[in-house]
Amino acid sequence: MKILFLIPPVKNKIPERIYGCSYQLYSEPELPILYAAALLLQSGHEVDSRDFTLEGNSQELFEKFLENFPYQAFIFHTVLLSKEIDLEVAKRVRKNLPTAFLIFFGPEPTRMPEGFLFDAKCFVVRGEPEIIFKNLIKALENNSRLEMVKGISYFKNNKIIHNPTFGIIEDLDKLPFPARNLVKKYEDEFYNTKIPAKPHTIILTSRGCSFRCYFCVPNSISWARELEWKKYHSGQKPPLKLRSAENIIEEFKEIAKTGYKSVWVMDDMFLWGKERTLKILKEIKDLNLEIGILARADFVDKENVKALKEANCKIVDMGVESFDQEILDYIQKDLQAPKIYQAINFLQKEGIVPEINLMFGVSPLETKEKIKETINKAIKLNVKYVLFSIATPFPGTKLQEVAEKEGWIVKEKYENLVKNLDPSSKSLLKFPYLSDKDLENLEKYAKIKFYFRPSYIWWRIRQIKSFSELIMLIKTALKILK
Repeated sequence: MKILFLIPPVKNKIPERIYGCSYQLYSEPELPILYAAALLLQSGHEVDSRDFTLEGNSQELFEKFLENFPYQAFIFHTVLLSKEIDLEVAKRVRKNLPTAFLIFFGPEPTRMPEGFLFDAKCFVVRGEPEIIFKNLIKALENNSRLEMVKGISYFKNNKIIHNPTFGIIEDLDKLPFPARNLVKKYEDEFYNTKIPAKPHTIILTSRGCSFRCYFCVPNSISWARELEWKKYHSGQKPPLKLRSAENIIEEFKEIAKTGYKSVWVMDDMFLWGKERTLKILKEIKDLNLEIGILARADFVDKENVKALKEANCKIVDMGVESFDQEILDYIQKDLQAPKIYQAINFLQKEGIVPEINLMFGVSPLETKEKIKETINKAIKLNVKYVLFSIATPFPGTKLQEVAEKEGWIVKEKYENLVKNLDPSSKSLLKFPYLSDKDLENLEKYAKIKFYFRPSYIWWRIRQIKSFSELIMLIKTALKILK
């Protein structure tokens, strides 16, 4: 079967689909697509990927594409913020090609499959998608019984059918590596300002998280997996699954051999298990790759940091959210505030850049004074990267459930969440001591006070090594200021 993974152009801001909870600051390879494509290629299908946001985001080019369809199946990886875009395009494809299969996967179709099934040739792949895709395409190609394919939803005899869940993939090592060759044509467009060496790619070494932060939306592969599992397991999170150190090392070596120079490890927490972590870092340290990771502060100890440094890790991104222990406890972060300072100290001593994520409006315990104190503490820490954001009660999170119950949601804004409203800078919540406008103003205040200090501007200028890096930085800064 000839299959296309399709990302259409957009008229306004580009939804970020790898994590799925914000709009795009810079482009990275769409790993959810590349994993699914790899298994379909392994099964002998003709597979292509087109991302029109990377082809000049041209509506004219897309219109020409719509005139000629050489594919039998069109697949959309859909997150909440891309839902309306993907559905509109899918319906246009249907008008031009009535016989094509339209398949949706990702967090949003998993959460609400009914919203994507408008005729008998539409399908939703729920949860962890790779093996389900293999089984579904085989069934469609052979015209065999769809009821035997676990993990799909579809439209039959004017009725929506939800087949039993597939569950989760028990052995991640059995999956082929992502089909990065499909997006090689976009290689010049991929970058990450935190590790600017190019060509750039990303890697995923685990799925899920064993912690219980009540606001969290993980990367889109893990989030779709979690949403599906919760439906069938009384709201409980799925078990964490790790790839073996050997399997991860092999992929890193393939990445280096292919010519990539930087790798972002997109796991929501990379440092699972000391022995596994140290083995991976030891084996990849001579591959000449710049690396960036996400990690919990309480896993960032001296031994891990030393190994990260030797493996050429340039930055560790940590979800801190707040320095206030009472707030950390309320949001179920299961983190002691002193561990934050300790982790930052370890990283700075080894010359690794710590990035901290601070979230406003995540708890009714916050006040204007507490948020300003948080901003001042971040400045005093002398960290170079801080992501300031406003908490969003994304559908499917515990925060959304609690906010609905307590009446914190600003309903007129919440209803526009999928209509070009940037959830990272617009507050959908209000609290007794903080209005939605207060939170929006404080988020702007934080960015200006932190990033427009003369000392910070001078430091950032001195980090620029090339003209292309300067351009990347300017583009990112302009998007942040908007």
